[in-house]
Amino acid sequence: MNKIYFKFPSKEDLKHCQKWMMDPDTMSYNAGYDIDLSGYNKLTGTINKTDDDMLRWYEQWINKEPDKFYRYIYVEGIDEPIGEIYYYPNNDTHHMGILIQNKYRGNGYAYKALIELERIAFEENDIDELHDEIPFNRVNAIKLFKKAGFIQTNKDMMITKDMYFSK
Repeated sequence: MNKIYFKFPSKEDLKHCQKWMMDPDTMSYNAGYDIDLSGYNKLTGTINKTDDDMLRWYEQWINKEPDKFYRYIYVEGIDEPIGEIYYYPNNDTHHMGILIQNKYRGNGYAYKALIELERIAFEENDIDELHDEIPFNRVNAIKLFKKAGFIQTNKDMMITKDMYFSK
């Protein structure tokens, strides 16, 4: 499998994220949930954001490390980003997320990206915990996070710095 790497998107690269958020196949995992987010379509799971919305969001994420981390995921040999990965502060911990475009799912890229995110969060940025709220009926996502060392709590998937260093 080709190597993955992360890259912070330029403002011009935001078109990729907009495209992913509007793709029903990529965003189908969000469909049917009550998400309080401007532009969210409960039927398809898609999120419609204007160029101005994207630029405002972008400004909130630039140069915010170690508390906020956002990168596009690239794979050697593929010219476009295949998805995104991020974490940000949420109360006493950090919430994280990963999105792989539908057409690139099932190739092991998400696992490699999660492992790299853990390394960056725990080894480089001294983050204490990462959490992701995943509906527990998303069996493949749960398996992926468990494979990457996360444990299932009563509300989310979680990994701590100690858990990371002990595996």
